[in-house]
Amino acid sequence: MHLLNTATFKLNAGDQAIFKQKEGYAILSHRWVGEEISFQQLPDVEPELCSGKTPSSTPQIDKIRGASKVARELNSQLLWIDSCCIDKTNAVELDETIRSMFKWYGGSKVCITYLDDVESTGGRGPAIFNSNEVEGPSKWFTRGWTLQELLAPNNMRFYNKNWVYIGTKHDHADALAQITGIDAEYLTGKKSFREACVAVKMSWMAGRTTTRVEDIAYSMLGIFNVHMNTRYGEGMEAFMRLQQELLTASNLLIDESLFAWRMPKPEAGIELCSPRQEIEWQEGEWGLLAASPEWFKHSGRVVIDGTSKIQRPPNEFKVARAGVIAYIPSVGTTKSEWVFRAATVWSIVGVPLVYIPRTMLPKRRGRKAFEYPLKACIPDQQGRLRPVRILLSPVPNGFQRIHSTEFVEGIARRDPRRGPVEEGKVLQPLLGNTE
Repeated sequence: MHLLNTATFKLNAGDQAIFKQKEGYAILSHRWVGEEISFQQLPDVEPELCSGKTPSSTPQIDKIRGASKVARELNSQLLWIDSCCIDKTNAVELDETIRSMFKWYGGSKVCITYLDDVESTGGRGPAIFNSNEVEGPSKWFTRGWTLQELLAPNNMRFYNKNWVYIGTKHDHADALAQITGIDAEYLTGKKSFREACVAVKMSWMAGRTTTRVEDIAYSMLGIFNVHMNTRYGEGMEAFMRLQQELLTASNLLIDESLFAWRMPKPEAGIELCSPRQEIEWQEGEWGLLAASPEWFKHSGRVVIDGTSKIQRPPNEFKVARAGVIAYIPSVGTTKSEWVFRAATVWSIVGVPLVYIPRTMLPKRRGRKAFEYPLKACIPDQQGRLRPVRILLSPVPNGFQRIHSTEFVEGIARRDPRRGPVEEGKVLQPLLGNTE
């Protein structure tokens, strides 16, 4: 990794441990606007940066100079800026940097957050972060990478377009919570954001964008504490791989809120499907893994408490080709099961077992859809926690989720089954070209 000397504007190479042991470093959080100064271009603009000439020939040079000035004022001689401190022509360095980005932001002495479209200098409430370019908060809040930049550092200071100090993350935690949907206690560190379930963390990313489709997934690696290699060009498959890592990572417990999403509109899945599929997919049909964080937009209240009644075997979910292996109740929830149980009890107490038509005997799950409760809950209108239930339907070679735009509403018809279960594949649609 390279850090910028805030006085000479030369790059210093080293690893994080060395920089932290010496004097520490500042780090810049910003949104890219126009052609930012790259690693290769930095030596060419170094004379202008050192000259003190104002205004600079480009806003991007002004940004580097302004961030460096603030860093020096905060007693930091070294500064990391993602635009000019990464050699993006070096695939190994780029991959390593992306996978360690969260650690670098979390290890900084101070995070300087530059809001280039904000003019406010004081006050309280969300309005202090209002943009002068669009209605509502700064565009900084709409970027995918800035989510981890908001969560990772403890000491985060906000500055407006003129580098006037606005306040810290702690000062404005309540306002930031209203803007981002992230609990203020997670922002202040009173509670670790890692306590939030997967669905809630995904909901924080809903509404954010990145220049490259893959970066939606890559920018969340540190938030979920998972590791995976970058593969630019894979499109939305990156988000699929991220979810698969959440199911298989040895350092994580399986969090079933990963499946607690709702498709934004019935045709959303069909619009993303590749024409080559094992089965034909219709509106509202999908697998267990969402296509985008946008599908978690309304999952911010999901919790993983209150699901003790749901019993599953160990390693209950496994990643498979074009799907996820899950344990599915093997017997249908039809009246035939209750008739059979009643007849068995009658025979035990001395009443002859009456003839039961073959069609009334318990059978393996047929073609009917059935409720599948997750180990995740959501409050109902009275504030009581209810298990999130989705609808699965049998199809050739497995199952699929149907009515994916909703959760099953109302009180469960019965407690989650404790009877026989068997492995079944919940199929996952193949995504089309989503670069």
